[in-house]
Amino acid sequence: MLQLVQFQAEQLSSAIANLQHDFFCGVANIEVASDSADLQHPRLLTFMNGEITYGGLCLPDPNELSQKLGRHFKLQVMDAALQLASKKIEDQASIRKYLELYIRLELFTWQDVETFIRNQIVLILEQLLPYSGTLKLNASVSVDLSYGEDGHGFTWEQLKHDIVRRRRVWVSLAPAIPSMNVIPRRLEGVQQTITDVWVQQHLKQCVDGQRSLVEIANQMGRDPLEVAHTYLHFMQMGWVTFSQDGYAPTINSSANGAAVTSPDLPTILSVDDSPVVQTMIKRSIGDRYHVLLANNAVDALNLLNSKKIELLLLDVTMPDIDGLELCRTIRNISKFRNLPVIMLTAKDGMINKFKGQMAGSTQYLTKPVDRQKLLEVLDKYIPASVMV
Repeated sequence: MLQLVQFQAEQLSSAIANLQHDFFCGVANIEVASDSADLQHPRLLTFMNGEITYGGLCLPDPNELSQKLGRHFKLQVMDAALQLASKKIEDQASIRKYLELYIRLELFTWQDVETFIRNQIVLILEQLLPYSGTLKLNASVSVDLSYGEDGHGFTWEQLKHDIVRRRRVWVSLAPAIPSMNVIPRRLEGVQQTITDVWVQQHLKQCVDGQRSLVEIANQMGRDPLEVAHTYLHFMQMGWVTFSQDGYAPTINSSANGAAVTSPDLPTILSVDDSPVVQTMIKRSIGDRYHVLLANNAVDALNLLNSKKIELLLLDVTMPDIDGLELCRTIRNISKFRNLPVIMLTAKDGMINKFKGQMAGSTQYLTKPVDRQKLLEVLDKYIPASVMV
Protein backbone atom coordinates (compact mmCIF):
# COMPACT_ATOMS: atom_id res chain seq x y z
CA MET A 1 0.00 0.00 0.00
CA LEU A 2 1.33 3.43 -0.96
CA GLN A 3 1.53 6.28 1.53
CA LEU A 4 1.43 9.83 0.14
CA VAL A 5 3.29 12.69 1.82
CA GLN A 6 2.84 16.23 0.50
CA PHE A 7 5.64 18.77 0.95
CA GLN A 8 6.02 22.48 0.21
CA ALA A 9 8.94 24.25 -1.47
CA GLU A 10 12.18 23.68 0.46
CA GLN A 11 10.38 21.23 2.79
CA LEU A 12 11.48 17.96 1.16
CA SER A 13 14.40 17.94 3.60
CA SER A 14 11.97 17.83 6.55
CA ALA A 15 10.10 14.92 4.97
CA ILE A 16 13.37 13.02 4.51
CA ALA A 17 14.40 13.75 8.10
CA ASN A 18 11.05 12.35 9.28
CA LEU A 19 11.64 9.15 7.32
CA GLN A 20 15.03 8.85 8.99
CA HIS A 21 13.43 9.35 12.40
CA ASP A 22 10.85 6.64 11.60
CA PHE A 23 13.55 4.18 10.38
CA PHE A 24 11.68 3.87 7.08
CA CYS A 25 12.61 0.94 4.84
CA GLY A 26 11.47 0.91 1.23
CA VAL A 27 11.24 3.22 -1.77
CA ALA A 28 10.17 6.86 -1.98
CA ASN A 29 9.10 8.11 -5.42
CA ILE A 30 9.35 11.91 -5.60
CA GLU A 31 7.23 14.03 -7.93
CA VAL A 32 7.69 17.82 -7.91
CA ALA A 33 5.72 20.72 -9.34
CA SER A 34 8.19 22.08 -11.88
CA ASP A 35 7.98 23.56 -15.37
CA SER A 36 11.26 21.85 -16.21
CA ALA A 37 10.79 19.04 -18.72
CA ASP A 38 13.72 17.27 -17.08
CA LEU A 39 11.89 17.07 -13.75
CA GLN A 40 8.65 15.74 -15.21
CA HIS A 41 10.09 12.25 -14.64
CA PRO A 42 9.82 11.21 -10.96
CA ARG A 43 13.00 10.52 -9.04
CA LEU A 44 13.26 7.86 -6.37
CA LEU A 45 15.24 7.29 -3.20
CA THR A 46 15.71 3.92 -1.50
CA PHE A 47 15.83 3.71 2.30
CA MET A 48 17.13 1.21 4.80
CA ASN A 49 16.42 1.85 8.47
CA GLY A 50 15.83 5.52 7.68
CA GLU A 51 19.13 5.98 5.82
CA ILE A 52 19.21 6.66 2.07
CA THR A 53 21.02 4.00 0.07
CA TYR A 54 20.35 5.00 -3.56
CA GLY A 55 18.88 7.72 -5.75
CA GLY A 56 17.96 7.71 -9.42
CA LEU A 57 15.22 7.53 -12.03
CA CYS A 58 14.52 3.84 -11.46
CA LEU A 59 15.33 1.03 -9.05
CA PRO A 60 18.88 -0.28 -9.40
CA ASP A 61 19.67 -3.87 -10.34
CA PRO A 62 23.03 -5.67 -10.12
CA ASN A 63 23.70 -5.64 -13.86
CA GLU A 64 22.81 -1.95 -14.41
CA LEU A 65 24.75 -0.75 -11.35
CA SER A 66 27.77 -2.90 -12.27
CA GLN A 67 27.92 -1.35 -15.73
CA LYS A 68 27.49 2.14 -14.32
CA LEU A 69 30.36 1.62 -11.87
CA GLY A 70 32.49 0.14 -14.64
CA ARG A 71 31.99 3.24 -16.81
CA HIS A 72 32.61 5.61 -13.91
CA PHE A 73 35.85 3.94 -12.81
CA LYS A 74 36.88 3.17 -16.42
CA LEU A 75 37.26 -0.56 -15.72
CA GLN A 76 37.97 -2.55 -18.87
CA VAL A 77 37.56 -5.78 -16.88
CA MET A 78 34.03 -5.03 -15.68
CA ASP A 79 32.37 -7.21 -18.33
CA ALA A 80 34.50 -10.14 -17.25
CA ALA A 81 33.81 -9.41 -13.58
CA LEU A 82 30.08 -9.25 -14.30
CA GLN A 83 30.18 -12.66 -16.01
CA LEU A 84 32.07 -14.08 -13.02
CA ALA A 85 29.48 -12.64 -10.62
CA SER A 86 26.63 -14.16 -12.61
CA LYS A 87 28.22 -17.60 -12.10
CA LYS A 88 29.48 -17.27 -8.53
CA ILE A 89 26.56 -15.51 -6.80
CA GLU A 90 23.53 -17.63 -5.96
CA ASP A 91 21.15 -14.75 -5.28
CA GLN A 92 21.26 -12.90 -8.60
CA ALA A 93 19.02 -10.10 -7.23
CA SER A 94 21.47 -9.18 -4.46
CA ILE A 95 23.31 -5.96 -5.32
CA ARG A 96 25.18 -6.24 -2.04
CA LYS A 97 26.66 -9.64 -3.03
CA TYR A 98 27.81 -8.24 -6.37
CA LEU A 99 29.57 -5.32 -4.69
CA GLU A 100 31.23 -7.58 -2.13
CA LEU A 101 32.66 -9.71 -4.95
CA TYR A 102 34.00 -6.69 -6.84
CA ILE A 103 35.64 -5.39 -3.69
CA ARG A 104 37.28 -8.78 -3.03
CA LEU A 105 38.59 -8.59 -6.60
CA GLU A 106 39.97 -5.12 -5.70
CA LEU A 107 38.20 -3.40 -8.58
CA PHE A 108 37.33 -0.59 -6.15
CA THR A 109 36.73 -0.05 -2.43
CA TRP A 110 33.61 0.50 -0.37
CA GLN A 111 34.66 4.14 -0.03
CA ASP A 112 34.84 4.48 -3.81
CA VAL A 113 31.29 3.14 -4.21
CA GLU A 114 29.96 5.27 -1.34
CA THR A 115 31.42 8.44 -2.82
CA PHE A 116 29.97 7.72 -6.25
CA ILE A 117 26.44 6.94 -5.00
CA ARG A 118 26.47 9.74 -2.43
CA ASN A 119 27.32 12.30 -5.12
CA GLN A 120 24.50 10.94 -7.28
CA ILE A 121 22.00 11.30 -4.41
CA VAL A 122 23.18 14.84 -3.64
CA LEU A 123 22.73 15.93 -7.26
CA ILE A 124 19.16 14.61 -7.24
CA LEU A 125 18.27 16.29 -3.95
CA GLU A 126 19.87 19.59 -5.00
CA GLN A 127 17.55 19.72 -8.00
CA LEU A 128 14.40 18.67 -6.11
CA LEU A 129 14.71 20.67 -2.87
CA PRO A 130 13.46 24.05 -4.20
CA TYR A 131 10.10 22.61 -5.27
CA SER A 132 6.87 21.46 -3.70
CA GLY A 133 5.62 17.98 -4.49
CA THR A 134 4.63 14.53 -3.29
CA LEU A 135 6.45 11.57 -1.77
CA LYS A 136 4.94 8.19 -2.65
CA LEU A 137 6.22 5.76 -0.02
CA ASN A 138 6.24 2.03 -0.70
CA ALA A 139 7.45 -0.04 2.25
CA SER A 140 6.75 -3.31 0.45
CA VAL A 141 9.70 -2.87 -1.92
CA SER A 142 13.17 -3.46 -0.51
CA VAL A 143 16.49 -2.83 -2.24
CA ASP A 144 19.45 -4.98 -1.21
CA LEU A 145 22.02 -2.18 -1.23
CA SER A 146 24.19 -0.89 1.61
CA TYR A 147 27.81 0.10 2.17
CA GLY A 148 30.82 -0.92 4.20
CA GLU A 149 31.25 -3.90 6.47
CA ASP A 150 28.43 -2.64 8.71
CA GLY A 151 25.95 -2.19 5.83
CA HIS A 152 25.11 1.50 6.37
CA GLY A 153 23.47 4.15 4.22
CA PHE A 154 23.56 7.96 4.23
CA THR A 155 21.91 10.15 6.85
CA TRP A 156 20.21 13.43 6.00
CA GLU A 157 22.85 15.35 7.99
CA GLN A 158 25.62 13.88 5.84
CA LEU A 159 23.85 14.76 2.61
CA LYS A 160 22.86 18.20 3.88
CA HIS A 161 26.53 19.01 4.50
CA ASP A 162 27.29 18.31 0.84
CA ILE A 163 24.29 20.34 -0.37
CA VAL A 164 25.24 23.36 1.77
CA ARG A 165 28.81 23.20 0.47
CA ARG A 166 27.54 23.16 -3.10
CA ARG A 167 25.18 26.07 -2.43
CA ARG A 168 28.17 28.12 -1.34
CA VAL A 169 29.84 27.40 -4.67
CA TRP A 170 26.68 28.40 -6.57
CA VAL A 171 26.62 31.67 -4.62
CA SER A 172 30.26 32.29 -5.56
CA LEU A 173 29.30 32.10 -9.26
CA ALA A 174 26.83 34.98 -8.94
CA PRO A 175 25.96 37.28 -10.57
CA ALA A 176 27.20 35.67 -13.78
CA ILE A 177 25.41 32.39 -13.04
CA PRO A 178 22.96 32.91 -10.16
CA SER A 179 21.46 29.41 -10.27
CA MET A 180 21.33 26.14 -12.17
CA ASN A 181 18.00 27.21 -13.69
CA VAL A 182 19.44 29.94 -15.92
CA ILE A 183 19.07 29.38 -19.65
CA PRO A 184 22.22 29.81 -21.76
CA ARG A 185 21.83 31.40 -25.21
CA ARG A 186 24.33 31.51 -28.04
CA LEU A 187 25.46 34.96 -29.09
CA GLU A 188 24.99 35.72 -32.75
CA GLY A 189 27.96 35.71 -35.10
CA VAL A 190 30.48 34.03 -32.79
CA GLN A 191 30.18 30.42 -33.95
CA GLN A 192 32.73 30.89 -36.71
CA THR A 193 35.25 32.41 -34.27
CA ILE A 194 35.34 29.25 -32.11
CA THR A 195 38.24 27.00 -33.09
CA ASP A 196 37.51 24.17 -30.63
CA VAL A 197 35.44 21.59 -32.54
CA TRP A 198 33.90 20.13 -29.36
CA VAL A 199 32.72 23.58 -28.24
CA GLN A 200 31.25 24.28 -31.68
CA GLN A 201 29.30 21.02 -31.72
CA HIS A 202 28.22 21.31 -28.10
CA LEU A 203 26.85 24.84 -28.45
CA LYS A 204 25.03 23.88 -31.62
CA GLN A 205 23.46 20.75 -30.15
CA CYS A 206 22.75 21.77 -26.55
CA VAL A 207 22.29 25.55 -26.39
CA ASP A 208 18.90 26.13 -27.98
CA GLY A 209 17.55 28.92 -25.76
CA GLN A 210 15.06 26.50 -24.21
CA ARG A 211 17.05 24.21 -21.93
CA SER A 212 18.38 25.38 -18.59
CA LEU A 213 21.91 24.79 -17.40
CA VAL A 214 20.83 21.87 -15.20
CA GLU A 215 18.90 20.26 -18.05
CA ILE A 216 21.98 20.44 -20.26
CA ALA A 217 24.11 18.96 -17.46
CA ASN A 218 21.66 16.08 -16.95
CA GLN A 219 21.63 15.39 -20.68
CA MET A 220 25.43 15.21 -20.61
CA GLY A 221 25.47 13.07 -17.46
CA ARG A 222 27.62 15.71 -15.77
CA ASP A 223 27.56 17.57 -12.48
CA PRO A 224 25.69 20.89 -13.00
CA LEU A 225 28.39 22.74 -11.04
CA GLU A 226 31.11 21.44 -13.35
CA VAL A 227 29.04 22.46 -16.37
CA ALA A 228 28.41 25.88 -14.78
CA HIS A 229 32.16 26.51 -14.54
CA THR A 230 32.54 25.48 -18.19
CA TYR A 231 29.76 27.85 -19.21
CA LEU A 232 31.26 30.64 -17.15
CA HIS A 233 34.32 30.30 -19.40
CA PHE A 234 32.03 30.33 -22.46
CA MET A 235 30.46 33.57 -21.20
CA GLN A 236 33.85 35.16 -20.54
CA MET A 237 34.88 34.25 -24.08
CA GLY A 238 31.78 36.02 -25.39
CA TRP A 239 30.16 32.87 -26.77
CA VAL A 240 27.02 32.67 -24.59
CA THR A 241 24.84 34.80 -22.38
CA PHE A 242 22.22 33.83 -19.80
CA SER A 243 18.55 34.63 -19.31
CA GLN A 244 16.46 34.24 -16.19
CA ASP A 245 13.55 32.39 -17.78
CA GLY A 246 14.04 29.43 -15.47
CA TYR A 247 11.50 28.49 -12.82
CA ALA A 248 11.70 30.52 -9.61
CA PRO A 249 9.86 28.43 -6.99
CA THR A 250 9.95 30.89 -4.12
CA ILE A 251 8.07 33.78 -5.68
CA ASN A 252 5.20 35.04 -3.53
CA SER A 253 1.78 33.57 -4.27
CA SER A 254 -1.78 34.35 -3.31
CA ALA A 255 -4.01 32.18 -1.13
CA ASN A 256 -5.38 30.24 -4.10
CA GLY A 257 -1.89 29.52 -5.46
CA ALA A 258 -1.95 32.02 -8.33
CA ALA A 259 1.13 34.17 -8.84
CA VAL A 260 0.85 37.64 -7.40
CA THR A 261 1.79 40.44 -9.75
CA SER A 262 1.76 44.01 -8.53
CA PRO A 263 3.42 46.06 -11.24
CA ASP A 264 2.49 49.40 -9.61
CA LEU A 265 4.00 48.52 -6.22
CA PRO A 266 7.69 48.56 -5.28
CA THR A 267 9.14 45.07 -4.90
CA ILE A 268 10.71 43.84 -1.68
CA LEU A 269 12.55 40.54 -1.35
CA SER A 270 12.32 38.84 2.04
CA VAL A 271 14.88 36.11 2.74
CA ASP A 272 14.12 33.96 5.79
CA ASP A 273 13.95 30.19 6.35
CA SER A 274 10.98 30.50 8.74
CA PRO A 275 7.53 30.17 7.10
CA VAL A 276 6.01 31.84 10.17
CA VAL A 277 8.20 34.94 9.79
CA GLN A 278 7.59 35.08 6.04
CA THR A 279 3.82 34.91 6.57
CA MET A 280 4.03 37.71 9.13
CA ILE A 281 5.99 39.93 6.75
CA LYS A 282 3.56 39.32 3.87
CA ARG A 283 0.60 40.18 6.06
CA SER A 284 2.29 43.25 7.50
CA ILE A 285 3.39 44.95 4.28
CA GLY A 286 1.66 43.08 1.44
CA ASP A 287 -0.94 45.82 0.99
CA ARG A 288 1.76 48.41 0.26
CA TYR A 289 4.56 46.40 -1.38
CA HIS A 290 4.93 43.53 -3.81
CA VAL A 291 6.66 40.90 -1.66
CA LEU A 292 8.85 38.11 -3.06
CA LEU A 293 9.99 35.33 -0.75
CA ALA A 294 13.12 33.19 -0.68
CA ASN A 295 14.29 30.83 2.05
CA ASN A 296 17.91 30.34 0.99
CA ALA A 297 20.78 32.30 -0.51
CA VAL A 298 20.79 30.66 -3.95
CA ASP A 299 17.11 31.42 -4.61
CA ALA A 300 17.59 34.93 -3.23
CA LEU A 301 20.40 35.65 -5.72
CA ASN A 302 18.30 34.19 -8.52
CA LEU A 303 15.46 36.60 -7.72
CA LEU A 304 17.80 39.56 -7.25
CA ASN A 305 19.19 38.99 -10.72
CA SER A 306 15.87 38.33 -12.42
CA LYS A 307 13.58 40.89 -10.73
CA LYS A 308 13.77 44.61 -10.00
CA ILE A 309 14.18 44.59 -6.22
CA GLU A 310 13.90 47.90 -4.34
CA LEU A 311 14.84 46.61 -0.87
CA LEU A 312 16.05 43.39 0.75
CA LEU A 313 14.85 42.05 4.12
CA LEU A 314 17.46 39.54 5.23
CA ASP A 315 17.43 37.14 8.20
CA VAL A 316 20.81 36.77 9.91
CA THR A 317 20.54 33.23 11.27
CA MET A 318 19.61 31.01 8.32
CA PRO A 319 20.93 27.44 8.72
CA ASP A 320 22.90 27.09 5.49
CA ILE A 321 24.46 30.30 4.20
CA ASP A 322 23.66 32.88 6.85
CA GLY A 323 22.50 36.43 6.21
CA LEU A 324 25.87 37.99 6.99
CA GLU A 325 27.63 35.91 4.35
CA LEU A 326 24.88 36.57 1.80
CA CYS A 327 25.03 40.30 2.53
CA ARG A 328 28.79 40.34 1.95
CA THR A 329 28.30 38.47 -1.32
CA ILE A 330 25.67 40.97 -2.48
CA ARG A 331 27.84 43.95 -1.62
CA ASN A 332 30.64 42.52 -3.76
CA ILE A 333 28.33 42.72 -6.80
CA SER A 334 28.51 46.24 -8.18
CA LYS A 335 24.84 46.63 -9.14
CA PHE A 336 23.72 45.77 -5.58
CA ARG A 337 26.14 48.00 -3.66
CA ASN A 338 23.47 50.65 -3.08
CA LEU A 339 20.57 48.26 -2.53
CA PRO A 340 18.99 48.87 0.91
CA VAL A 341 19.54 45.73 3.01
CA ILE A 342 17.61 45.52 6.28
CA MET A 343 18.89 42.68 8.45
CA LEU A 344 16.46 40.94 10.80
CA THR A 345 17.47 38.77 13.73
CA ALA A 346 16.09 37.39 16.96
CA LYS A 347 19.35 38.31 18.65
CA ASP A 348 20.01 41.73 20.12
CA GLY A 349 23.18 43.47 21.17
CA MET A 350 25.94 45.67 19.85
CA ILE A 351 28.11 42.76 18.61
CA ASN A 352 25.46 41.49 16.22
CA LYS A 353 24.68 44.98 15.01
CA PHE A 354 28.37 45.60 14.42
CA LYS A 355 28.65 42.36 12.42
CA GLY A 356 25.70 43.44 10.32
CA GLN A 357 27.28 46.82 9.63
CA MET A 358 30.59 45.21 8.69
CA ALA A 359 28.80 42.89 6.26
CA GLY A 360 27.24 45.90 4.54
CA SER A 361 23.72 46.05 5.96
CA THR A 362 21.86 49.36 5.74
CA GLN A 363 19.94 48.95 8.98
CA TYR A 364 19.35 46.32 11.64
CA LEU A 365 16.00 45.29 13.18
CA THR A 366 15.35 42.82 15.99
CA LYS A 367 12.63 40.18 15.64
CA PRO A 368 9.77 40.01 16.25
CA VAL A 369 9.49 43.17 14.18
CA ASP A 370 6.71 45.62 14.97
CA ARG A 371 4.63 46.30 11.84
CA GLN A 372 4.67 50.06 12.26
CA LYS A 373 8.41 50.11 12.84
CA LEU A 374 8.97 47.97 9.75
CA LEU A 375 6.81 50.24 7.60
CA GLU A 376 8.71 53.29 8.88
CA VAL A 377 12.04 51.73 7.87
CA LEU A 378 10.73 50.73 4.44
CA ASP A 379 9.37 54.24 3.84
CA LYS A 380 12.77 55.62 4.80
CA TYR A 381 14.77 53.66 2.24
CA ILE A 382 12.43 53.23 -0.71
CA PRO A 383 12.36 56.48 -2.73
CA ALA A 384 9.04 58.27 -2.88
CA SER A 385 9.18 58.27 -6.71
CA VAL A 386 9.03 54.46 -6.63
CA MET A 387 5.79 54.58 -4.64
CA VAL A 388 3.95 56.61 -7.28
